[in-house]
Amino acid sequence: MQTKAAIPLEIPDVSDLCVLVVEDDEIMRLSLEDRLRLEQIPARAVGDLAEAHKQLETGEIDLVITDIRLPDGSGADLFEDIYRRYPGTPVILMTAFGEVSDAVALVKAGAVDYLTKPFDLDAFVGTIRRNLARCADTRLNAEHLGIHDESFRPGSGVIGKSAAMRRIERLIARLSKVDSTVLVTGESGVGKEVVATLIHYNSRRASGPLIKVNCAALPANLIESELFGHEKGAFTGAAYRRIGRFEQAQSGTIFLDEIAETPLEVQVKLLRVLQERVLDRVGGEKSISLDVRVIAATQVDLDEAVKQGAFRSDLYWSLNVINVEIQPLRERREDILYLARLFVKQHASAMDRPVIGLSGEVEAKLLTMSFPGNVREIKNILERAVALCDGPRIMAHDLVSLEQLPGDASGPEETTTLKDSIAVAERQAIQQALHRNDWVIGKAAADLDISRKNLWEKMKRYAIEKEGVR
Repeated sequence: MQTKAAIPLEIPDVSDLCVLVVEDDEIMRLSLEDRLRLEQIPARAVGDLAEAHKQLETGEIDLVITDIRLPDGSGADLFEDIYRRYPGTPVILMTAFGEVSDAVALVKAGAVDYLTKPFDLDAFVGTIRRNLARCADTRLNAEHLGIHDESFRPGSGVIGKSAAMRRIERLIARLSKVDSTVLVTGESGVGKEVVATLIHYNSRRASGPLIKVNCAALPANLIESELFGHEKGAFTGAAYRRIGRFEQAQSGTIFLDEIAETPLEVQVKLLRVLQERVLDRVGGEKSISLDVRVIAATQVDLDEAVKQGAFRSDLYWSLNVINVEIQPLRERREDILYLARLFVKQHASAMDRPVIGLSGEVEAKLLTMSFPGNVREIKNILERAVALCDGPRIMAHDLVSLEQLPGDASGPEETTTLKDSIAVAERQAIQQALHRNDWVIGKAAADLDISRKNLWEKMKRYAIEKEGVR
């Protein structure tokens, strides 16, 4: 195995993240461990499943890279155990050329990547760095929310200072001792995920997992397998058992975002999970008991969706035990400057930028803006401003809002390139399809002849928000 000079790659700080290498060949194991340490990536290396399980039990492992063939089992066994007991921990496979099909099957089941032996050490380091960057970003986002911090509690003001948000905080406090199902409603970008996270971390399930699922971003033909899992051989390509998101959330909470986008046939199974607290894996013969709290969220009017036959009324009432409705930012304007100052502080710290605040002109401008993208929009606006501003305070010219993006309905956008023209036309076509289909993403995707996931990604790319289209 030939070692080349490392290619520098800037990533978030990973000094407190740890990689576990599972490889039975001693020479290769030591080589990989030495290279990671040379790259200043904390690493531990073991030669079998038993030692790997001991390391995982410490709770200090952030990423696992494992050989598929091990003396006391297989990488597939290790992957399945990690998927079930340590959800969210990425697994990378190392495999010989003849075993690539096994690695591909595991990637389809949820592993993040695989490397074929013999591989270049630069490729190895690059794969590790990319996945550690995702781990670091996830941790950074959690820190920005205040997760695992004393400030992340009702009364802290983490979601706002307005009377409306204070009422929600008091409701969250009352929910801390019960496991009732919660439905969080509100426009896109108002903070539904943050509220769901608050509910979980201020409950008696706080020490358990919080599994987040965006139902709109999952391909319609895979939602059932993603949520409930599948058995080996359940369908073509199901080479291994897959533990679904509900099982991953055992003893904790599952957050089902964009719940209105689940197909009707999946809604039937969700209803059974809520009513009976059991599920059946796809292709399974045995029901599995669940100890999971369910929090769902939607920006869709479910009453109207029920009338139109797009959402089951029995599932709606099973989800809507406790309703938490979040007002749009334009209706709680006293939160605008509070959140803006909070986000500037967070972004400046994360980017290590010498930005200390907002100019008076910017604060006045923020108070006049409608924020069709709500809290998500103001956060993104200020992230860009912090990144590009050249002084200690953000000035008016540093701000760009959704209302200034290409394709805004205030008038035709002048474009100078074919790429820009195509982007404007695509954005407008997506907006029109969403309007025609009452913002039901599945129907709009079918209208546009693209997949639900593809439509969801394009909506994010063009910052298309329901209230942002006039």
